[in-house]
Amino acid sequence: PSETSAICQDVQQCFQNGHFTNFILSRNPNKVDKAANDRWIMPSFSKNRDGTNGPFVDPTIGNFELRHSLKLKMAQVKALLAKEMYDRPTLADDTQTHEMEYLRYGQGALLARHVDEHHLELKRPNGSKLPLKPNASRRSITWLIYLNDDWDGEVDGGQLRLHERQFDSVSYVGARKNDLQVGWLKAFQEKGEQPVFLDPNREGPENETCMLYTIDGSGNKRDLSTKPFANIALYLAGGDKVARSLMVSNGEDAKRLHLIDAPKSLVSSLKTKAGPAEG
Repeated sequence: PSETSAICQDVQQCFQNGHFTNFILSRNPNKVDKAANDRWIMPSFSKNRDGTNGPFVDPTIGNFELRHSLKLKMAQVKALLAKEMYDRPTLADDTQTHEMEYLRYGQGALLARHVDEHHLELKRPNGSKLPLKPNASRRSITWLIYLNDDWDGEVDGGQLRLHERQFDSVSYVGARKNDLQVGWLKAFQEKGEQPVFLDPNREGPENETCMLYTIDGSGNKRDLSTKPFANIALYLAGGDKVARSLMVSNGEDAKRLHLIDAPKSLVSSLKTKAGPAEG
């Protein structure tokens, strides 16, 4: 409790001294929902300038000794996770830019349901073929420490809601090397819940190199279609219905397929990148 109290004091001091920056995640560009955007961050590293430390690890700001002690504790947690989890050795690799930061949400601020990390191929067309940044990492494990004083979830809001699967998975979830999980084969009769991964680099015609596959309880890998499908299919609206018709060959698999996150429309992605009209 004493350490938690000290961290809370450090957060308040750093915020009052202007070491937090506002970050906007609202879908409303006109900021009608201004309260929802009352979100502030004090990061470990600068996202705008690669290799630049942020205020969280700056020894001249606030109670640096306390934050460094917290970082050492988390290093022990990461080492344990790297040992116990499937194929996640880089969790204990200090050369990776793992995020650690202070966050402050004002009254009325919110963060909608979301997926922390997307497959590279879902971020941009042919994203998997682009060179990775040095020491690139992705979000696969998230930890939170709540520091609110006299918090009442019924009055103040702010509860963390997790959407768990109804049944346990028959095999390890999350990723197989660079192939992130993008969906599930839902449990059906005697068949359990199976994770579905995306491999965007199969042999095939140009821009037709994507394949969904699953892993069963014995560790066996099985492709969900007889040949790779067009990469552009990942950018068609329609959710599970489109995915089942374009990405899966077997009818039973198609009925069970459920995507973790709806595909991003290519039109919407182009619209986001487009700047204001001239004239």
